[in-house]
Amino acid sequence: MRRTALLFARIAAVALALPLAACADNETAAPDASGQLFARGLDEITDLYIEPVTNRKLSLAGAARLSRLDDKLAVNERDAGGLGPALILTYAGRELAAVPMPAEADTRGWGEAIAQLIAAARAGAPNLAGMRRELASKAVFDGMTATLDRFSRYSPPDAARNQRAARDGFGGVGITLEITADGFKVAAVTPNGPAAQAGLQAGDTIVAIDGVAISGLSQSDVIQQLRGPVGSRLAIRGARPGVALARDFEVQRALVVLPTVAMSRVGDIAIFQVLSFNQSTTEKLTEALAEARRQTGGRLAGIVLDLRGNPGGLLDQAVSLADLFIREGPIVSTVGRHPASHQYFAASGHGVAPQVPIAVLINGGSASSSEIVAAALQDAGRAVVIGSSSYGKGTVQTVLRLPNDGELMLTWARLVTPSGYYLQTHGVVPTLCTSDLDDDAASLQRGLQRAGAIAQGAPAALRARRGLDERAWSELRQSCPARQTSPAIDLKLAEHLLSDQRLYASALNALQASAPLARNPAPAGPPERVLTGVDRALSSRQR
Repeated sequence: MRRTALLFARIAAVALALPLAACADNETAAPDASGQLFARGLDEITDLYIEPVTNRKLSLAGAARLSRLDDKLAVNERDAGGLGPALILTYAGRELAAVPMPAEADTRGWGEAIAQLIAAARAGAPNLAGMRRELASKAVFDGMTATLDRFSRYSPPDAARNQRAARDGFGGVGITLEITADGFKVAAVTPNGPAAQAGLQAGDTIVAIDGVAISGLSQSDVIQQLRGPVGSRLAIRGARPGVALARDFEVQRALVVLPTVAMSRVGDIAIFQVLSFNQSTTEKLTEALAEARRQTGGRLAGIVLDLRGNPGGLLDQAVSLADLFIREGPIVSTVGRHPASHQYFAASGHGVAPQVPIAVLINGGSASSSEIVAAALQDAGRAVVIGSSSYGKGTVQTVLRLPNDGELMLTWARLVTPSGYYLQTHGVVPTLCTSDLDDDAASLQRGLQRAGAIAQGAPAALRARRGLDERAWSELRQSCPARQTSPAIDLKLAEHLLSDQRLYASALNALQASAPLARNPAPAGPPERVLTGVDRALSSRQR
């Protein structure tokens, strides 16, 4: 299917891997193409958005946003005599156009009506006459999506290309670039990437690309020149400290996917920081797990998944990552208005680490896909979750590519945890809360005492969550307030807990006994398609 669902990935650094839009706004777009663009947008929103919404409401909200481009513009609706109900465009009180209002279900007619209003505005409003067409399109779509929820939005073509590259990868050379007094310096080189294979090193300064000096160019210009089709070649001239002459490096561009997983180790405990979820996250974590096993001689004692500050990413990656650690049972369900939004994801039974003890770290910046993983492991009794309450972003967005190469991101489903509660606004409340703890020795001792209380079945830590009403949920979250920081106490507690097998096992057993898994936690609705593990034939990639 054409629909792709996703989560935004936060990019932690300005890198050469940073995607750049390749082309500008199409100024020669025909008026009827604009009508088709808006009709397509209206069709997608009315079909897929999680709540019913009408063409009329969307179109009026979109047209009203034209006044943001020139405050003398206004769009109103009134009876226009022989035309009947019409959209009236005025400029400083002077009527510029009267466009008949289509029938409610006439999506194409509403799209053409919006295009006619824009054409009239460009002809009659001086500020719009020379304005890029894309600015008017963006204003209209911004008005439409403003009537929806805060996670639904429009991205114009340049931003959309950047977002696609961030989540799916792009043709590049695999270096991180920084601007210094000497010019464009290579700050880091991706191991085994195109630049590394060609011989470029961190510390080199790029002086020319394909024989053309880059002095005086902006960083964006340099990045754009370094990007290109996968498999294409370019020559990078680099100056190396201590080497008299610059040399040319012949580089063949390859698919570059931004790294989202970093590994460190404390003894036999492996710590994986997951920054976001793009298309390579599970693969990279699997590779890092194998490396951790190699480094520990096969004696991996525990795993820390640090999801703090992780805003989310691709839903299929959240499912596949959780699947690495769960032997059987549900991972997450999605439910919405559209029948295709009803899906049930379960463990495949082929996880690579279904028994290694796990601690998951979360905070108020952990959202969406990171909440899916934390809730799945918590509900399955596979991990002790440590930190503060997560963000509570429990909706799924589908991303739709439009005819102009822009994208619409629409909320089309809600996430349901394995134990049967909605993630939206509720989020994940940690098993072991650290919201009120500092990083000193006394706080560490208090945290370990709390872990002992969990093992003894302390009610506050083990409260069954499926049947909670909103008041009870509010009280539960207030018991462990979200915080944005990533304090060292979280990791210290995780290390102590994973080092004490009896305490860890007791905490898991107490938690699992209090929150049994639902066989299919999704509320009743149309039949779900059961997806075990990662199904690459998914009709939607979600976040």
